[in-house]
Amino acid sequence: MDDVSADVIFGMMTSDARWLNYVRAERSGVSHRHRLDPPDPEPECPVAIRVSVGPAVFADRVSCYYTTGDVEPQGCRGVPTPGSSVVEAVPLGSVWDSLFWGYVEEWSALLPPQAAGTLVRYRIEAWSQRHGTSYWASEIVGTAPPSGDDADDGQPGYPYVRSLGYDFALTFLRRPRTFAYAVDHHHTPLWLRDALIYHIFVDRFHPGAGRSFAHADSLMGFYGGTLAGIIEQLDYVAGLGVNVLWLSPIFPSPSHHGYDATRYDDIEPRLGDLTTFRSLVEAAHQRGMRVLLDYTVNHISRQHPVFQDVLRDPASPYRAWFRFTHYPDRYASFFGVNELPQVDCDHPAARQSMLEAACFWLEQGVDGFRLDYAPGPSHAFWAAFRLATRAVRADVVGIGEAIEPADMLQTYQGRFDGCLDFLLLQALRRFFIFGELSVSQFAAFLHRHFRAFPADFVLPSFLDNHDMNRFLWSVRGDVRRLKLAALCQYTLPPPPVLYYGTEVGLSQHRDVRYYDGTGHPEESRLPMLWGDTQNQDLLHFYQRLGALRRATVAVWRGRRHSVVVDDRSGHYVYCCQALDDEQWLVGLNNSAERAVLALPPGSWELRLVTETADWQGELLVLPPYGGVILQRRC
Repeated sequence: MDDVSADVIFGMMTSDARWLNYVRAERSGVSHRHRLDPPDPEPECPVAIRVSVGPAVFADRVSCYYTTGDVEPQGCRGVPTPGSSVVEAVPLGSVWDSLFWGYVEEWSALLPPQAAGTLVRYRIEAWSQRHGTSYWASEIVGTAPPSGDDADDGQPGYPYVRSLGYDFALTFLRRPRTFAYAVDHHHTPLWLRDALIYHIFVDRFHPGAGRSFAHADSLMGFYGGTLAGIIEQLDYVAGLGVNVLWLSPIFPSPSHHGYDATRYDDIEPRLGDLTTFRSLVEAAHQRGMRVLLDYTVNHISRQHPVFQDVLRDPASPYRAWFRFTHYPDRYASFFGVNELPQVDCDHPAARQSMLEAACFWLEQGVDGFRLDYAPGPSHAFWAAFRLATRAVRADVVGIGEAIEPADMLQTYQGRFDGCLDFLLLQALRRFFIFGELSVSQFAAFLHRHFRAFPADFVLPSFLDNHDMNRFLWSVRGDVRRLKLAALCQYTLPPPPVLYYGTEVGLSQHRDVRYYDGTGHPEESRLPMLWGDTQNQDLLHFYQRLGALRRATVAVWRGRRHSVVVDDRSGHYVYCCQALDDEQWLVGLNNSAERAVLALPPGSWELRLVTETADWQGELLVLPPYGGVILQRRC
């Protein structure tokens, strides 16, 4: 077996230095960071907007131009253009920032209340009555291949933006941003909070109709999984306790993964057709399962007809959908990948196209979306997305893929119903795989993390996904450690996500990080194991775990407290209590040694065990990497 590589968190947080430059680029000038009070405005409620003015900005005025119709806000030096309005911010005071060795001034503007269904768009300008320069709240809006002649964008912090480009061998593009929020009464549908989600990579799950997987020339090839194959296996999936299916992208695409669509209103023919898809949705609904589609709006395939039209015709009406730094060969793309041109979802026509496509799939019976690379499109786009999709279905769900720090995740309230929890993913893997967190550090993280977000913002948990080493590979095939981590995951408050194949021992042939340093996430996307190749003991464990999770979900969202936190021995025991005072105990032995744990007073009943568990009086004995769930008897 190859060496197991350390986890790489994709995006800006790939290193401390890169993240530091990103923060410096943003905070040098006029920084908003989507700070609203309240964060998810309701009708007839004024909204306070926070703005930071960095040390490089000379300004004694901050103006916020806004609109409530389908137009962009405009204005300059405190004077709005016709159709826009303006509010003036007031200074709140200055704070010292050692990052810049200077003062950052905080301002606040109060936008007036609006009626339900209103999309408020706004821009922020800092300026001085004694100085002619205006500074605008800006954000990095994309990346492009380096050109060698990148011009200064004129905003503070440009050296840090340029340095980011050096770090990634890319050009980072920045521009003044239009921000937005939706005014509504919408709340996260309750069904998401009670979800147990199964993530299917469609090409790799099941071919259907008694066929075998194809023999692809490489892992980038096509293995022949189909929508019909999923339909055939819905009873298998339901047996895992699953009530939500998350499907990888199913749109026409030249790739096995589908994150490079060539259109958004049809099915990739290799996978099936619209009739089959509707049958899948209906069959899932009959079994009490919802269906989530993986939806990518940040970028499309270079082969998409819209982009091809732009390449053929420099005067194409679609050219404004994209950001060219040098037509036609250099343009904003997904982290510099030319085959994935980035769509400017703030362009009205591009935005409308993406919204209409999402609504089309809701009309086909889809229950929600997993929204790929959510930091790419603006918060303004996602606010419009929520309004548009909720107009079609009141209980639709949107879950963002945002690999961001907690303070940025919190700004997606009112845009998404939640985000995939990459922060918890890191903590789970650092504790159960790499041993980088002690028991007390892990327990402290869990306690603080779950208190940092409101109950209406859901953070589905997961142990691995299609872009990283599978958990079982990372623990070198030690099924005990996978069971232990899953036991913990399923007894935490958020909805668990189970990546296809994990439940039957599917692993990898090679690490996702090759010896030459290149990344190959497709190593974690091998075809599903079926029949005699499945680990039946592991499957039965996941079936029991899923059934218990579904039956006791309210317990794990209840009051929690730690009972045993033993850094020396690797023992962690926590108690969970439902509103009716029902008490459950979870014991984890995250060590290679036998554990003897003292139980709290009372009579306890064994409900689930990863391997074995024995009692010696009031002592619980667990084997190495063993875990248990106990319920207090009445």
